[in-house]
Amino acid sequence: GDLSFFYDINALWNNYLRSDFRIIVINNGGGGIFRILPGKKEGAEFETYFETVHNRSIASLCQAFSIGYAGADNGQELSEALREFYKPSESPKLLEIKTPRKLNDTVLLGYFDFLSWHLPNIQ
Repeated sequence: GDLSFFYDINALWNNYLRSDFRIIVINNGGGGIFRILPGKKEGAEFETYFETVHNRSIASLCQAFSIGYAGADNGQELSEALREFYKPSESPKLLEIKTPRKLNDTVLLGYFDFLSWHLPNIQ
């Protein structure tokens, strides 16, 4: 996720990144996964201390580290970006997929429900 990427950005400070190195960042503008926890999810306290809402530019960081950048805000943009993302290049690449922060918990919990109904039936 985006917060993990920012936390570990120092890993890109080396001179040995291979040109076939690829990074995918799911950017929901903060720690949206914490919305699946029970309790109050609205208000400045939650957004500040649990979600760590941000508007940092991953594209700018890619430029600073000489990493190719592509971004996607919807399914069509993602399909287009993926066509180029895995092609050979002279430098590493990063794909940023932006998702809506306040909707992520609903999508994630729906995915968990889907898995719980379908995985036991897979043989």
